[in-house]
Amino acid sequence: MPETLELTQRAPRKEPAPVDPSPLLARKIAALRRRHVSVAVLTGLAIAVSVGIELLALEMFADWWMEFQWSVRLVLLIAQVGLLTYILIRLVFLPLWRQPDDDDVALMVEKARPTFRSRLIASLQLTRPGAIPPGSSAALVAAMVAETQTLAQNIDFNAIVSIERLKKFGAMAVAVFLIGILGVAYGRETAWDLLKRAFLSHTPVPRKTRVFVQDGDRTIGIGDNVRVEAWVQGIVPARGKVEVRYRTRRMQEYPLEQDKDNKIHFGRSIENVQESFTYQIYLNDGVSETCHVTAIPRPTVASIECEQEYPAYTRIKPAKRSLGGRPLLANSKLRLRVTATKQIKTASIKLVGVDREFPMKVETDNQKVLTGEFAIPAKGLTGFSIQMLDTEEMESKDSAVYRVDLVPDKAPVVRITYPDRKEELITRQATMLVGIDAVDDFEIARIRLKYKVATPVIDASVVDLPGGVPAEAAEKIVELDLEGQTPQRVRRRHEWKIGEFRPLLPEGSTIEYWVEVEDNNNVTGPGIGATEHQLAKVVSESDKRADLLNRAGDYLGSINDVAADQEKLNRNLGALIREKSGGN
Repeated sequence: MPETLELTQRAPRKEPAPVDPSPLLARKIAALRRRHVSVAVLTGLAIAVSVGIELLALEMFADWWMEFQWSVRLVLLIAQVGLLTYILIRLVFLPLWRQPDDDDVALMVEKARPTFRSRLIASLQLTRPGAIPPGSSAALVAAMVAETQTLAQNIDFNAIVSIERLKKFGAMAVAVFLIGILGVAYGRETAWDLLKRAFLSHTPVPRKTRVFVQDGDRTIGIGDNVRVEAWVQGIVPARGKVEVRYRTRRMQEYPLEQDKDNKIHFGRSIENVQESFTYQIYLNDGVSETCHVTAIPRPTVASIECEQEYPAYTRIKPAKRSLGGRPLLANSKLRLRVTATKQIKTASIKLVGVDREFPMKVETDNQKVLTGEFAIPAKGLTGFSIQMLDTEEMESKDSAVYRVDLVPDKAPVVRITYPDRKEELITRQATMLVGIDAVDDFEIARIRLKYKVATPVIDASVVDLPGGVPAEAAEKIVELDLEGQTPQRVRRRHEWKIGEFRPLLPEGSTIEYWVEVEDNNNVTGPGIGATEHQLAKVVSESDKRADLLNRAGDYLGSINDVAADQEKLNRNLGALIREKSGGN
C-alpha cells in the first residue's frame, strides 16, 4: 500500500442553460383553449335553451289539457329547474371552471395532427424552468422548438375544435326560441295565462269562456250568508253552476243566476253557512280557481257588569247595576266590564238613540276582558251595544242592544200650603204667614219668596225702585234661610212682615207672590220649581174684620150642615135597625 494516496473527486455536471419558450406556440395554444371553452359553453347554453323552452311548452300544453293543481305545477317547475341546473353546471360552468391546461391542449393538437410526433408537447414541457436534466443538450432542445414552431406556423390550431355540434344545437335553440315567441304571440292571452300558471300563478286555465272571481277567498261569521259571484269573458253561457266542497268532504251543487241587466255577471247566495268550504264556478268550458270561504264564530258578549257613578251633587256612592233594572239617572256615568267569547283586538260602546261611540280598553293580560265607560245623556238614549273586532279580524254583528231607561233630575216640586185661598186680605201692619211644602229628588239648595207690588197710584216714591220704574213692574225676592242645610224636603211657615215695608203700602195695593225652589244640580241645572201665583190685597182694618166675620160665619154654617147631616144619618140608621128587628 502506498504511503500517500491521491484522492480524486469528480466535478459535478453543469446545469444546461434554459431554452426560451416559443411565443408563437404559446399564442396558438391559448387561442385554441379559448375556442375550445367557448364552443363548449355555447353548446351547453344552446342545449339548455332548447331543453328549457321545450319542457316549458310541454308543461303548458299538458296543463291546458289536464288542468294541473298548483302542487303538481310546483313539482313540475322544480323538476325543470333541477334539470336546467344540471345542464348548466355540467355543460357550461364545468368547462369554464376546469379549462384544459397547455399540456392537454398540446395533446389535443398532436392527436389531431400526427405530424408533430410529440414535438409540440415536448417543446412546451422542456422550455419550462428546470425541465432540461443536467448533462442534456440545450441546443438540441432549442433546435426541436424551432422545428416545432416552423411546423405550427402553417397549421390552424382553431380548426381542430369542431363546431358542428354547436351549429346543430345553436340552430335548434334559435328555432325553438323563435317558435316559442311566435306561439306566445299567436296564443296571446291564452299563452300568457298558461305561462303564468307554469310559474305557479293562480290564474285559471284559459278556455273559450274565461271565469273571473273577485274576492273569492274570504272569512265570514258562522250563520252568515255568503254571496258567490263571477264574471265571464269570451262565450257567455246562459247558465252555470257552483260546486261547494265542505271540510267534511260533503259536496253540493248550486245553479248560478245570471244578472238580467249584466249578462256577464253570475251569482248565487249561500245562506246560513255553518262550516268552512271551498268552491269552484263552472261556466261553459271555463272553470274558476278554487276559492276558500272560512267560517268562524263572531265575537259575542259572554257577561257584562255595570256600575253607575252618580253626579257629585247627588252625594250617592257608585253602585252596581243590573241591566233592565231601575232607570238610570241622566248625566251620571256607566262603567262597563265586558267578558267576550273570543280574544278581542278593538272594541267600542255604541249608543242607541244618539249618534255617539266610546272606545273600550282591552286588557293586556286577558284579551277577552274589556272595560269602558260613557256619560248618560240627558235625553235621546234608548240603549247601547258592544261593537267588537277580534284578533282574527272578525267583527261582531247584530250585537244585543241593552235597554236603558233614563230618569232626568226633575225640578223641585213646591206648593203654598197657607194661605189656602188664592186671594188674601191683609192690613198694612199685618204679619202674613206663608206655608211652604217643597220636595226634590236629591237636595234643595235655595228657597225664595218672590213678589210684585201694584199700588193704586203709580208713584216712584211709593216703593224704593231705582230710576223711577213703576211699582207693578218690579219683582223682589226674599231669601229664606235654610241654615246651611240642603234637605230633600222642606216644610215650614214663613212670617212675612208686611208692616216692615217702607214706606207702608197704601190701602188698595195688591201683592202678587209666589215661591221658587232651586235644587243643587250643578251639572245641567239648577232645576227650579215654582208655585202658582197668589194675591194679597191691602185693606183697612174694618174690611179685614168684616172678612174674618164672614169667614167665621162660613165655618159655622159648614159646621151646622155637618151636624144636620149627622143627625139625618142617625135617624136613618135607627129606622133600619128597627126594621131588621121587626122582621126577625
